[in-house]
Amino acid sequence: MEGDALGDEERILDGLRLFNERHFFEAHEVLEEVWHRERGEPRLFLQGLIQICAGFHHFQNGNTRGAAELLQRGSDKMRKYPDHYLGIDSANLLREVDACRVRVERMRDGLEPPTHLDLPTMPLPERS
Repeated sequence: MEGDALGDEERILDGLRLFNERHFFEAHEVLEEVWHRERGEPRLFLQGLIQICAGFHHFQNGNTRGAAELLQRGSDKMRKYPDHYLGIDSANLLREVDACRVRVERMRDGLEPPTHLDLPTMPLPERS
């Protein structure tokens, strides 16, 4: 990662903590700060993670159409990276996001009533 690498690693950890606490809008905002500065390889991965945060935020607000779209777009971006990237087990996260997205799409399409989802969490990476 370019720029203030140690500061950005800490911000990513903050974003992941917020994600795990279900504060998806706030996680999106923190991760977006890092994404704006990033010009290297992690940029697209971070954008995908931000879109997943935004997708779950939309779901929390009852917007299943926006949620499904952002969960798909974010996952598609993150799939271009290794299964473990930036200390994140993205393979496991994407399996869980995909399962949530399928249910959100069913809700969007009226095939399943709007209900609670078991939203994913991510183990926090160790600090370097």
